[in-house]
Amino acid sequence: MAGNILYIPYTVIMILAFIVCVVIIGIKKGKGSTKKFLAYTIPIIALFQIYFWNLEFNNYIHSYLFPSKIYECESYMEDQINISIPLPKRTVFHGKSDGCSPFYSTYVDDKEFYSFYEKELKSLQYNGEIDSYSYIEQDENQQSINKGFLVELITGSDIDIFLSGNIGSNKRSISIDYNPKN
Repeated sequence: MAGNILYIPYTVIMILAFIVCVVIIGIKKGKGSTKKFLAYTIPIIALFQIYFWNLEFNNYIHSYLFPSKIYECESYMEDQINISIPLPKRTVFHGKSDGCSPFYSTYVDDKEFYSFYEKELKSLQYNGEIDSYSYIEQDENQQSINKGFLVELITGSDIDIFLSGNIGSNKRSISIDYNPKN
């Protein structure tokens, strides 16, 4: 079930509008037009309802139509830097947009994740936005993936970018943690 409470009124309004349209078309045009209307609108309404209520389907569609492109957080202002961390394709943001939430779901595999961030972090290092970075794999068990990069900013603070998920699944999560300099 999707997490937005507004989906309940959307669903009710959609069903009521559908019933009103069926009644109006049935009265004005007859049974033939009503059958055509039902044939076209029921699949469309079903897709909308699946999008609203099925979180996996919602994320899947969202990853194609409205993917997140960059991660930015105002907490970096402590270090007086303005850095944007690019995100791989088909990555979807989870959390509050104003809360610097580090949680994203993505449909890239670990090889794509590695090559994407290897290229992006090399570019950020070349431009002088970061000091250094290193790749790390945390081998917890054979069923899950937990790989990522430890990035050191020029101010001495760190950013951890990790990909985690199950080996058989194509959906993974990316976590980005900012660790200020102590």
